[in-house]
Amino acid sequence: MKPGTRILLAIRAFFKKYWLYIVVIAVVWIAVILINNYLKNRPVEVVVENTYTPNIPIMNSGESVPENEQEDVNSVIDTFFNYCNNKDYRNAYNMLTDDCKEYMYGNSLESFTEYVDLIYTSKKIYNIQNYSNVDNVYIYDINILDDILSTGTTGGYQTYTEKIALINENGIYKISNQGYIKKTTFTNVYGEDQNVKIDILYKNASYSREEYAVEIQNKTNGYIVIATGDLANEITLNLGDQKRAALDMRNNQIIIAPGQKAAVYLLFDKYYDDHKTPSEINFNLIRVYGNDEETASQGLTENANSSYSINISLS
Repeated sequence: MKPGTRILLAIRAFFKKYWLYIVVIAVVWIAVILINNYLKNRPVEVVVENTYTPNIPIMNSGESVPENEQEDVNSVIDTFFNYCNNKDYRNAYNMLTDDCKEYMYGNSLESFTEYVDLIYTSKKIYNIQNYSNVDNVYIYDINILDDILSTGTTGGYQTYTEKIALINENGIYKISNQGYIKKTTFTNVYGEDQNVKIDILYKNASYSREEYAVEIQNKTNGYIVIATGDLANEITLNLGDQKRAALDMRNNQIIIAPGQKAAVYLLFDKYYDDHKTPSEINFNLIRVYGNDEETASQGLTENANSSYSINISLS
């Protein structure tokens, strides 16, 4: 028998004996190839990770709203928003702090109503993000957006953002809105000499500004000039490592007639969460003149009878 014939007979005998195993292996191998191709070519499922952490401040994650207070805080914000969204003016107004009612709205429900109507022009939705927390005041950014699902709006999509503060008043969380925080009243904080008495009465702190209410009494028979805005740093707020000049004094000149008192409001740049504590207000150039109003109104130091400074401690 030829060698080639023997090989063919051997191959035939092998397949006859092991054909079932060969078929099984082939099927498994084809299945593995098909499954592998499917897995490589199928669409990748995108898993969306929720990174929204509304109660962790973006300024400092170590100063989060305590977990046992987060539910109450979120509920207060939600209730206030829904009152505004539904134009329930009085109930929304009653959720504001007394300081906010006075400073932002002049204790007027009508003024607050105007604010609501200006922002909530249609049905809105909102989201919040804790911004910073200082001395148990929780400051949030609230973003108010058009609810396009309910209104069907397709164009002119509008958003409005403001800072709100959550403040615990007698065990109840109240809201200060439009960036306003709170009022601090001073007792016996003043500076006085033979010419003037300067009383620091209170301050209203917003997120980025502080406004000090000051009463200045002219005790002389001539004019006294505190600020004209023509010179830098006539009045400054001492923050320890730096001093901030009072804003817009050119439009709020302090010139006091003989024997008169003046109510003055001094505005300074000061972030509520910058961890800087104001130590004093510096009146750096008090000018005392005679009874000539025109000369005094020029504010020239060389024409003054005397000029000096007074620093008033805020502590």
